[in-house]
Order: sequence, then structure tokens, then C-alpha cells
Amino acid sequence: MAKDTTARKITPPPPPKPAGRRGSTEDLVERLLNARNSNEIAAVAGLPPIIGLSGPKIAY
Repeated sequence: MAKDTTARKITPPPPPKPAGRRGSTEDLVERLLNARNSNEIAAVAGLPPIIGLSGPKIAY
């Protein structure tokens, strides 16, 4: 069977959805200013807590 030489029609993927904002910038800044240690800052950023033998080492 001979190969088809016509170009294939490919449908483009749908455009990506914009990332939703969880809160306003002012709210994020306020939460960061009120954070007192590295684990609270990590929680505001959505990161897992910092785990160590004697807990977080950095206090702000």
C-alpha cells in the first residue's frame, strides 16, 4: 500500500486556562508580614513545612 503524501490536518489544542488567583496581592503581603517563622512563610507560599530534628531554625 502506498504512503499518503497529503498533509495531515491537526487540530490545535485548546488555549490554556488562566491561573486562578487565590487572593489579592495585599492579602498575600499581609499574610507574609504576619508570618513569624519559616514554616509559616512556607504555608503562605503553599510549600510543605520544613522538618528538622529540633524544628525550624529561622525566626523572623
